[in-house]
Amino acid sequence: MKRKLYSYQRWSSAVQAEGTTRERQSNSAQKYADENGFELVEIKDEGISAFRGVNATRGALAAFIRAVEDGFIPRDSHFYIEGLDRLSRDRILKAIGLFNDLLELGITIITGSDGKKYTEESVNENSMDLLQSVLLFSRAHEESKTKQMRTNGNALVLIKRFQDEGLPVTIKSVGSHPWWIDASTGKHEQVGRHPFYWPIAQFAMNQFLEGKSAFKVNHLLNEKYPNGYKGKAWAVANVRKLRTNPAVYGLREITVAGIVYKLPGYFPALITEGQFYRLEQIRKTTKYLGKVSEGRTIIDKDGNERVIAERNNINLLAGMRIFRCGHCGSTMMAMVNGGKIRYLCEKGRGYNQGCKTWSMPGLLVEHTLMIVTALSYIQLQMKGKNQGEDYSQQIISTEALISDISTRINRGTTLILNGLGNNEEVIKQLQDLDEQKKRLIIELEVLQRKQILANDDTFENLMMKFFEYSKFNVLQDPMHDYRTYLRNIVRSSISDVRAWKIDRKLYVSFQIKGEELYYNFGPGNSAYEWSYELGELPKFSSVYAETTETVDRLRKIANSEESIAKISSNAHDVYKGGMARIQVAMNLLRQNDYPELDSKLFWPRK
Repeated sequence: MKRKLYSYQRWSSAVQAEGTTRERQSNSAQKYADENGFELVEIKDEGISAFRGVNATRGALAAFIRAVEDGFIPRDSHFYIEGLDRLSRDRILKAIGLFNDLLELGITIITGSDGKKYTEESVNENSMDLLQSVLLFSRAHEESKTKQMRTNGNALVLIKRFQDEGLPVTIKSVGSHPWWIDASTGKHEQVGRHPFYWPIAQFAMNQFLEGKSAFKVNHLLNEKYPNGYKGKAWAVANVRKLRTNPAVYGLREITVAGIVYKLPGYFPALITEGQFYRLEQIRKTTKYLGKVSEGRTIIDKDGNERVIAERNNINLLAGMRIFRCGHCGSTMMAMVNGGKIRYLCEKGRGYNQGCKTWSMPGLLVEHTLMIVTALSYIQLQMKGKNQGEDYSQQIISTEALISDISTRINRGTTLILNGLGNNEEVIKQLQDLDEQKKRLIIELEVLQRKQILANDDTFENLMMKFFEYSKFNVLQDPMHDYRTYLRNIVRSSISDVRAWKIDRKLYVSFQIKGEELYYNFGPGNSAYEWSYELGELPKFSSVYAETTETVDRLRKIANSEESIAKISSNAHDVYKGGMARIQVAMNLLRQNDYPELDSKLFWPRK
């Protein structure tokens, strides 16, 4: 069996990869292996710089060193590199340290540029070998340092052109461009939308705005655009980065000599800045959703074991102490059966005596809950509207503050660009200003949305914010990220929920905070119909005995003059009649992809 020759190949930029660098290193190693009877094994660090020793701490080189230390690769192996500068361009002591570590592991280092071999023994016996390596590493570091200064200088000139003169630029020498951007433009041209990747990124961002998680978006991308990420399957890590990258709203952040420069409007935007910060807020408020169970083990297509993490389900009512069994008063708890939520009486589950085992579909509870919550939201917005609130001055004031902060940020950046001022102090001020700006942008978007609501007479627009989080697919998906936001709306809107199962029929009642009456839903007069009434909380004579008078009252549609008078007691409410108010909420939910309330759910078979 042939001994292995481990060829370490590294390049730090896409330009080098597309040029002759990669091919030259590979061909040189193959030639040496053929001439000396080795089997070639290539170790590649693509796009990793050796200037700051990054390749020694992560990537293929770091993995190779760990494998030798752990005994997976023999300590007397041969390690081929084009030149010592491929190994390190770090400061001399760091570079020599890495060089020495490899030799002490028993590795023989071969440099293709001069055919020289280095071993621990040869370096100890011949000090000139060590001196030569010191000189080579020193030269490599100085070359990289000079190149960096030149590169940084070119980048700063383009940054200044963009920030001070407002002229288009494409900065390739520092950092990289995201995959959905076409950066094949000249240095004095604006980057564009990538013809293939832009629509994919747009699709992904639309899914995020609808509330889907990175896991779900990744799954959809692999379904809709298989092997669409540089010829490979989409990975959750890459999809998650898309959602958190400020480039999606046009901002490019470039680090030059340890200083971060922000270039707003550098990229074409996929979403607005306000939408980006709103997604950021949603991630923070739902971050505990990332907690997973231990997961399950599967065998992938390559025969390898992988653990698939399983995320928790999110119900809209359980755990708030407001949803109770109407029979015994104990808490209704949530369970998942077949990927769907059901609510069941805690006592009836067998923990205590005093109530039968019974449950009801989560979709029935949550669909009716959304109807009442939507109605509560309408009333809340109508109260604000009738008070004649005007947010225009707040909007103008907030816009002025944002503009002022942007000007101050630009001035501070100009100071740094021109080498003036205390860099550390200015950078701290810029960071503080940037945080203030983010908060104000979020406040501005909220004010603008409130102003739209205040100026528009249609209920559809009054429900705009609520609609954003309450689409029907959110109810159907127990793990949807937006369900946490809906829980917060429910918590602030609903004070009491009760449910009953009587004679194989289901009833559920909701009370809006600040109101005395209940919104009662139940079966209709005929099989597989449903009914609604606004009134007092139903009172059944015993735990399972049916009171005909009460049940009949539940089944009626509240269209009497007495009911209408109760409902329209507030002068501002233009909709009169219990069913009319519910119909308003239901009509609005239909525009949010809600189907008709499934009346069969009130009539379970068991």
